[in-house]
Amino acid sequence: MGEAKAVGMSAAKAAHVVALKATPHSVAAEQALLGALMVNNRCYDEIAGQLTPEHFYIPLHAAVFEAIERIINTSGVEANPINIAQQLKSTTFNAQNDLYPHLSSMFENAGLAGDIKSLAQVIQTTSIQRQLMGLSDSLKVEAENADTRERTQEVIERAGDALYRLTSSSTAGTMRPLRDSLREMYAQAELAKRAGGGIIGIGSGLVDLDKLLGGFQRSDLVILGARPSMGKTSLLLNIAHNAAKALVEGKPHGAAVGVLSLEMSSRQLVQRMAAGAAGIDGQRIASGQLTDADISRLAAVTGELADLPIHVDDKAGMSVQEMRARARQMKRQYGIGLLVVDYLQLATSPSKRSELSKVQEVSDISMGLKQIARDLDIPVLVASQLSRSVESRENKRPTLSDLRESGSIEQDADVVAFLYRPEYYLRQQLGAGSESTAASDSERRKLMELQDQIEKLKGVTELIIAKHRNGPTDTVRLLFQPQTTTFHAYAAR
Repeated sequence: MGEAKAVGMSAAKAAHVVALKATPHSVAAEQALLGALMVNNRCYDEIAGQLTPEHFYIPLHAAVFEAIERIINTSGVEANPINIAQQLKSTTFNAQNDLYPHLSSMFENAGLAGDIKSLAQVIQTTSIQRQLMGLSDSLKVEAENADTRERTQEVIERAGDALYRLTSSSTAGTMRPLRDSLREMYAQAELAKRAGGGIIGIGSGLVDLDKLLGGFQRSDLVILGARPSMGKTSLLLNIAHNAAKALVEGKPHGAAVGVLSLEMSSRQLVQRMAAGAAGIDGQRIASGQLTDADISRLAAVTGELADLPIHVDDKAGMSVQEMRARARQMKRQYGIGLLVVDYLQLATSPSKRSELSKVQEVSDISMGLKQIARDLDIPVLVASQLSRSVESRENKRPTLSDLRESGSIEQDADVVAFLYRPEYYLRQQLGAGSESTAASDSERRKLMELQDQIEKLKGVTELIIAKHRNGPTDTVRLLFQPQTTTFHAYAAR
């Protein structure tokens, strides 16, 4: 009999029936859930934020759900078949004045209140299935037309973003009972107490910095700003090395580290790390001017470094989407607990509009990096280049105002730190003074005083914590070894 009916159908209607059967959906679940909501409006609170009209397959059901939400949230009356029909009476769903019987049928065949969450899950799951199928179809078309490497990369990025959005939409909502957040806060407070004011996040390996910050905290965006030649990359690598080494040693403040290097190749990064670990001048490694003792030390640290859980991706000019995709992969594959990015201004914005200002582009990138920190629930440590305006003033210590030309970095960051090495600028003054043809006694005295200052401040570095969203600000002193490009605690002087 079913076949006879099918034969009598129009071709269009028969095609619709086939499509209906082939597309994941559950009319019964949609009707039962809507009926349950009409019978007991309080059931809506159990699924609020988890379902949207777009999750429903049948357009009428989507419209009914939207009407129920509107009535419950705004009108203050009961969302029953009569009031819902009133809301939808002027729509195409009531074109033949037959809407009320449909609503009454849902009401009479309502699901049980206790089943509301499982019904919502069925509706959400079939919706995700449909979206996956739609994404697959659209990707097939895009892939067929992606005839250049750049286009294929764009398709891959869009696919990754779309899949990630689907993954996020399939998880529980962001609303949490206060008791859950309080429990998490209390556990964090206990951890801090046991640490005795020490590290409760990911350690930097620099004692005074860890005392001030308590380590790098989950979901925090940490910006390390400086002018060129201050040692941004070196400090990032030191921290990455120390965190990974602490994990290998079984310390609770250690972590596997992901490094996104937009400026230097992985070979250059590894050379710096090896030079620092072996205590060898990096220039001698690059030029091959190594002694037998140097080679022995280098061989020893190479084995140690090889065992560290540090994972480097050195693709230049990554977009925020690419960084997000690579960070997710590192988190999934290697379980990274810290992400390092070097450096922010070399990334590209999600928006590729040619008219996009540099300030807006940097803002988009910093917002994207903060989102990565939140999504992966790990600290993200990012180097940022400061503008030349620092060089034009007498006091060259960076301040937060130096970031304000760089979009919303200051607002997005949880911690902002600046590197400042007074020795660097004193040497510039000494060089300028030495080139002077004048040789008066006062000028010679000034040059000698400069040389004395340089000697006293040799290697001294100020790490200025200018913003700390959840704690105090202060300046931490470090020691910089330019030959090995490493930073150490100031107490080691």
